[in-house]
Amino acid sequence: MRARTKKIVAAVSVLMVVALVAYVSVLVVIIKNINDEPEGLPQITAYAHGRTIETQPAGFCTIDLSQCAQIGDVYELDVPEGYPLQLSLSKEVSDAEWAMLAVYEDADGNQTGEPRFFGAGESMAVTVEAEPQKQLVGVEIHLAVGEGSEQGLLIWSIKTA
Repeated sequence: MRARTKKIVAAVSVLMVVALVAYVSVLVVIIKNINDEPEGLPQITAYAHGRTIETQPAGFCTIDLSQCAQIGDVYELDVPEGYPLQLSLSKEVSDAEWAMLAVYEDADGNQTGEPRFFGAGESMAVTVEAEPQKQLVGVEIHLAVGEGSEQGLLIWSIKTA
């Protein structure tokens, strides 16, 4: 291998290690916050068919979703076919840009869903409408946290069927 190629390989290796260390550092801080002060993390309230649950983030991922770690629970809330799901977001979530993915399943077991993006301050509550002939099977909320190389996503996950 030529000297220049070795330098490039070494530089790329160092960058990868730095990125991994940054990711792990952010993950450690988030996990520590959950263990020390679970109420300190943003919450999302979900309501459907007469039942309400309070949810904490279930995961933390790199911004490109290439690496993820489970930091909490995936919540379950029964949403019968034809009924909507209502989400109420804490101020920390609604005051930032965030995304929601609602996943539906048809009678043949095919799942579909498209993300919806929300601007900062755009909405403190969202209704996930029922779709004809489809069952809502789950919802994820994604919120970007951190900056630069330490940026990642907090993810709330609610299973509805």
